[in-house]
Amino acid sequence: MREFISTENVHQLTKIAQVQCGWITQIAWSPDGTTLAVAGANGIRLFVGSFGGTPTHILEGHIGHVKGVTFSPDNRDRVLLTSWGADMLIKVWDASDLQNAVPEIASLAGHTDSVDDAVFSPDGDKLMLASASADKTIRVWDMDKFVEKAVLKGHQKEVTSLTYALAGHVLVSGSWDNTLRLWDVESETEGTVFAHHDDWVREVRVNPPGTMVASASKDSTVRLWDAHSGEQYATIYAHANGADCVAFSPDGGLMATGGRDNITRIWDVERILQERRATVEDALMTLSAHDKPVMSVAFNPGGSMLATASGDNTVKLWAIG
Repeated sequence: MREFISTENVHQLTKIAQVQCGWITQIAWSPDGTTLAVAGANGIRLFVGSFGGTPTHILEGHIGHVKGVTFSPDNRDRVLLTSWGADMLIKVWDASDLQNAVPEIASLAGHTDSVDDAVFSPDGDKLMLASASADKTIRVWDMDKFVEKAVLKGHQKEVTSLTYALAGHVLVSGSWDNTLRLWDVESETEGTVFAHHDDWVREVRVNPPGTMVASASKDSTVRLWDAHSGEQYATIYAHANGADCVAFSPDGGLMATGGRDNITRIWDVERILQERRATVEDALMTLSAHDKPVMSVAFNPGGSMLATASGDNTVKLWAIG
């Protein structure tokens, strides 16, 4: 069994595998950590049980490039895989048995421009999916019936990223309008603007307890916010020319970021919260293995591996050497 990545051993991270996948947009782990999904210009590639070589499955239901992919929580009768893209559609796949075929079971239409991100609600009686689009809206879908439940309007420009916070009671969105908005999932409102960046917001993600939001921006910073009050905890000057992605480790102790400087950095969250400000010199570990911007980072659910995906068309897998 591989060692859990922590503040004490992160300096021992070593690249253990890589694949070439064409133009890559996003990566995501399955809830049990056995599968890595890679979305990009050539569809979705699933690596089941091992990483490297030929993918176990290639899913090609979209017309045009796929912009993202994610798995549903594992607390349901079946595991769903959703993908979204430039064709304005959200595809739903049955990923319950990845040793066999992965059938498409639904196609959700409603957005009038490219779908940029989507996120499943956490544990709850009803499984919901929120999707963000270049059409400036967020749509919320009932994933038991595959029907649209709400359309949220408020952002003035393209909505780029979403995350659920506070045990799924609120939804946080980031946009090309430089703002983060907070939405009450029980009501259709224009959302509350609770945070600003100096340039467009590329990605928002929540820590494991769901109480803190991280936002990565073209303004070169990653910022941490209180999901309750909107208070800004810290500013991290993370990546020259823009920060593109952010992910927390499963225990919330580490945060990985990637950006336009072609670099992945790993940070000590507790230290950042204490200092309230950080620069590249404060990173615990710097991974300089990509030749183009790092577009997506993801810790596996067990916290023993980190995957990084880049515009250089590679996905690299890291673990304690």
